[in-house]
Amino acid sequence: MNILFISTENPIPPDHGHHIRTYHILKALARKHTLHFVGFTQDDSGFAHEDQLYEFCDTVRIFELHFRGWRQLALAVKNLFSAMPLIAQKYYQAAAAHYISEVISGHRIDALHIDMLHIAEYRRVAGDLPSILVNHNVESLRLKRWALLEQNPFLRIFLQFQNIKLRRYEQKTCQRFDKCMTVSDQDQSLLQQLCGNGDFVTIPNGVDIDYFAQNGESVKPNTLVWTGSMASPYNRDGVLYFCAEIWPLIKAQMAELTVTFVGGSPPADLQQEARQGTTFRCPGYVSDVRPYVAQAAVFIAPLRAGSGTKIKVLNAMAQGKAIVTTSIGAEGIDVTNGQELFIADLPREFADKIVYLLRHPNFAREMGQRARKRIEQKYDWKVLQRDIDLLYEQLGAFRHSE
Repeated sequence: MNILFISTENPIPPDHGHHIRTYHILKALARKHTLHFVGFTQDDSGFAHEDQLYEFCDTVRIFELHFRGWRQLALAVKNLFSAMPLIAQKYYQAAAAHYISEVISGHRIDALHIDMLHIAEYRRVAGDLPSILVNHNVESLRLKRWALLEQNPFLRIFLQFQNIKLRRYEQKTCQRFDKCMTVSDQDQSLLQQLCGNGDFVTIPNGVDIDYFAQNGESVKPNTLVWTGSMASPYNRDGVLYFCAEIWPLIKAQMAELTVTFVGGSPPADLQQEARQGTTFRCPGYVSDVRPYVAQAAVFIAPLRAGSGTKIKVLNAMAQGKAIVTTSIGAEGIDVTNGQELFIADLPREFADKIVYLLRHPNFAREMGQRARKRIEQKYDWKVLQRDIDLLYEQLGAFRHSE
């Protein structure tokens, strides 16, 4: 088939959750189909790796979003008077819609892949073309959880208002697609309840198990690691929550401990702490997180907001790490608390689970081995390839049955 693949971003490099899933779906589809890619970027970084997309795609076009600084604030104010949620209004451009229409007619497109709710408005351009919407998250749930944690009263009200719009938008939009893909059965159930009808299918987030493999590197005792950009409000909250509420409880039990926060945009207080002492380390953005994860005794994901499944957790499982996370961090992943990882939602419980793993390295190693085995069984992209192929065979059948 000729597939038009529309994404909110250029997924190269595949260095964080959203990029990783989009990259591997592109790679999987390119094995059997001809792809035409349309993406967006908020700065020049989206164009930096544009040429690499031609490894998978016959044509590539990236549109720049001009909503930074005061323009972003102006759009937010303008959106107060729109029924459309801000994320959808931000990504819709008349020039992009026109180009998409030309690609559909000029390349005899057979199916449309919309890679996130944010860009679902482009479904209108495609007429009756068979289409699929990928829900990386339940967006309204993610925003609701952020609003509950937000301390700024004005931003909290704005987020609550956006959540109302998003619920309505998700409800209507999912029904306009022939197939809606979710990343977990839990997300599928939530969206089905919200939408009332729609054809949903779950294809989990996966892992390149050869890339994220156990390399036999020696684990350093009494070390913790976090990975993920702290520019994200969900990641940032998790890090600040750990430092303020969990870390003092660990420190009271263990004097010698090192915590490495790998990822861009660490909070200023965390950076200052890292400069002044030896306990916290902030290497910033790195292109390869594997060495940091491999050396750590325990991987932490103290997440209190967000939605979907957390690829950082899946990748750490693939590296055979002992993990302590929250219910939200483990959400949608087929694991048993105490077997493949520890789930702890209270600060004291979270701290105690970390201390237990640090003091019982054999148990931590066994837990990591069980986590690795679970990834191999269910979350290997090579295993998921079959489900992706089948889904697009079904989508192609819609075209031929007309």
